[in-house]
Amino acid sequence: MFETVGIRQLNFLETQVFNALIADRAEVENETIRGFAARLHVSTSTVMHVCKKLGFEGWTELKYHLKNENNKKILEEQDYDSMLEFSFFLNRLYSNDYQKQLNQAAKLISDADYCIFCGVGASGSLCDYGSKYFVNIGLSSFVISDPFQAVQTNSENKVVALILSESGNTDQVVKKTQEFKSYGAKIISITNSSDTAIAKLADLGFTYNLMDEWSKQYPQGNLTTQLPVIAIIETLAHKSIVKKGKL
Repeated sequence: MFETVGIRQLNFLETQVFNALIADRAEVENETIRGFAARLHVSTSTVMHVCKKLGFEGWTELKYHLKNENNKKILEEQDYDSMLEFSFFLNRLYSNDYQKQLNQAAKLISDADYCIFCGVGASGSLCDYGSKYFVNIGLSSFVISDPFQAVQTNSENKVVALILSESGNTDQVVKKTQEFKSYGAKIISITNSSDTAIAKLADLGFTYNLMDEWSKQYPQGNLTTQLPVIAIIETLAHKSIVKKGKL
């Protein structure tokens, strides 16, 4: 495993490099340092700085470590990886760029007449949580967890739709997002990746970029941690109510 102390020392650009190392382990095993750096549009010296901060002499030693981790990974280690990546996400959450985007989204929410949370499956459950959290803090909100439920909005109302989807490409949710846009709603997406249909439809999109984790007992069971989604929802709620002057 990577040293936690070293991870905390990474700056914003180095953090992006580390994210790529975690997410693309199999691909990294066969890449040169120049190829990896070129793919991420960073310098080889930046990659070397990451290697050093993580406790490795260089690129070769880091790749050897990743290969061994892939070969011996067990379920308990996967769970620990999720918590480690969540910790790393929190560092990004407090970066200037991420905070700026959160403030922009909070302004949309505070100016809206009400918010609608939309998602299916596990994301639908998080939508239910998010809507309740918004209502409890003083924001008008409700949830749509059935993608076939009709959307009725008044064109005179300012509406913000918060679309939650780990994959960002679920057909029913993509269609519902397009429906919201056709009614003039502002779209805020929360997805794992920015390279998704829902993220591209959004006025503002938040991503957490964690490595996908799948159940060994149930192959279609996605175990990718959703803690970043909760962190984003709660942060948006607090920032929005402050902008309304109610907190």
